[in-house]
Amino acid sequence: MPELPEVETVRLQLLPKIKGKPIRKIKVLHPKATGNDATFSKKLTGKAVANIERIGKLLIFSFTGQHNLFLLSHLRMTGQFFYVDEKGSIGGGHSMTREDITLPHKHTRIVFSFTDKSTLYFNDMRLFGYVKIASAADVALAKSKFGQEPISERFDIVTFIEKLAKRNTSIKAALLDQSFVAGLGNIYVDEALFAAKVRPDRIASTLTKTEARSVIAAGGKIMRHAITFGGTTFQHFKDTGGENGNYTDYLKVFGKQKTLCPRCQKVQIQKTRVAGRGTHFCPNCQK
Repeated sequence: MPELPEVETVRLQLLPKIKGKPIRKIKVLHPKATGNDATFSKKLTGKAVANIERIGKLLIFSFTGQHNLFLLSHLRMTGQFFYVDEKGSIGGGHSMTREDITLPHKHTRIVFSFTDKSTLYFNDMRLFGYVKIASAADVALAKSKFGQEPISERFDIVTFIEKLAKRNTSIKAALLDQSFVAGLGNIYVDEALFAAKVRPDRIASTLTKTEARSVIAAGGKIMRHAITFGGTTFQHFKDTGGENGNYTDYLKVFGKQKTLCPRCQKVQIQKTRVAGRGTHFCPNCQK
C-alpha cells in the first residue's frame, strides 16, 4: 500500500500535468471505483482541476469556479494514476511494470480525457481504491477524521504527548491510527521507532516525553526525506512520471530481518507482528 510519501509524490507530480485542463469526456469502466455514482461523468465533464490537496493518504481534487464539487481519491492497496500526454507518452502510478502498460489496461477503472488530448487513467487491480465525487461538507468531514501529520511544521507536540499518555495500545498501533496521527504507515512507523530507539510493542502511555518527541521528529524527518526521493519502491511503485520511488536504499529495518542491525552491529533485525502488521525492530537498540 502506498504511504504518505508515495501519495504526496503522486500529488506533486500530477498537479502540474492536469491543472487548468478542462475535462472533455469521462469513461467509467467499473462503477465501483466511483461509488456506483451514475452522475459521475455528467457532473465532471467540462470542469477543470484547480488544485490537488492531500491529508494523510487521501487526495482531494478541487475544480475551477466550483465551491461545492470535489473528488476524494484513496489509492488503497493497488490504486494508481497514469497520465498520458497529447503525444502518447506514459507517466506512472503504482503496482505496475512498464511491460504491463497498455492503456486502457484490463485494470483501468476510469478514463479522464482532457481537451488538449491528454488522458488520465485510474487503475486499480483489486478495486479497493476509489475516486468519488464529494461536496464541501463531505471534504470537511473527511478532513476531520485525520490527526496531525508529523511532516507539518505546525505539529502540536504538546497535545500529541497528552493524548499519547492516555493510549493503552502499542505505540505502533497508536501511530498507525490515522485519526491520531495522519500519514504514518507500516514502513515509516517501523523506521521512525527504530530511529527513536523505541520498541514497536511498547505500550504507548509508557513513553517518556523525550521518547514521544523523538518518535514524531523521526517520523517527520524520515517521511520528508522519502518525499524527496519519490517514496519507497514496493510492488513496482511508480510515480506519475514513470519513475520508481527510490527511498528503499535508505531503509534501516523494514524488510531487513535476519540482517545485522546497522546501528549496534550486535544482533539481527527481527520481524514479528504488532498491531496485526509485519513489524521490524532491533531487540538490542530499541527499548
